[in-house]
Amino acid sequence: MDKYNKNDPASIQSMFTSIANNYDRTNAILSLQLHKYWNRSLIRSVVTPASPKDFLDLCSGTGEIAFTYLKQAHTPCQTYLLDFSEGMLACAKDKASRLHFPVTHQLHYIQADAQKIPLPDSSIDCATIAYGIRNVKEPGLCLQEVLRVLRPGGTFGILELTQPSNPLWRFSHRLYLNTMVPLLGRCFTSNQAAYQYLCNSIQSFIQPADLKGLLLNKGFHEVKSISLIGGIATILVAKKSL
Repeated sequence: MDKYNKNDPASIQSMFTSIANNYDRTNAILSLQLHKYWNRSLIRSVVTPASPKDFLDLCSGTGEIAFTYLKQAHTPCQTYLLDFSEGMLACAKDKASRLHFPVTHQLHYIQADAQKIPLPDSSIDCATIAYGIRNVKEPGLCLQEVLRVLRPGGTFGILELTQPSNPLWRFSHRLYLNTMVPLLGRCFTSNQAAYQYLCNSIQSFIQPADLKGLLLNKGFHEVKSISLIGGIATILVAKKSL
């Protein structure tokens, strides 16, 4: 049996805490720095147009999505960083202390399960989840919760690592995942199993078209999909009806 399994949330929580201190550096290496482009694309497509007063970043990790947005935000923003891992949130807090955000950008750190968001109904203008939905035991429950906390007309964005549809590109992508990612994970962290889980989770997760269908099924509207670099990452943008 694999050491980490999303059907055992405690194991996923433990995994992310174990890799938290090296998470940003390892991500940069494994993605060949492409994660910065993907993150900016999510912010440009979802968060910036919403110009939220209240912003929720689910599975926030070390705060990369939230902080990248806040660096460019021109209006006050109350930001909620929610993550299952205490270690990830500790890294996010440390990072924020070095960024010296103005007091108008209030930060709230929430250790919680994305399937049970501890925020009131209709309290958030915009929500995102980057590289996290595939780690949630029941993605549909997470989507229901996001819909609940969004205000009418609110925007939700998902950024996820996906599999290319082109057969040749898909083969190359799978070869990289199955050989280089575990190798680099072993070189740069003490937890090779975590990066083996990463590879497995990308290859076993539903395709973007299915995720789009799930969003629609849960009540979201105006759902659109944006393929990045041949489909190795995908953004889905969805709205809550007015």
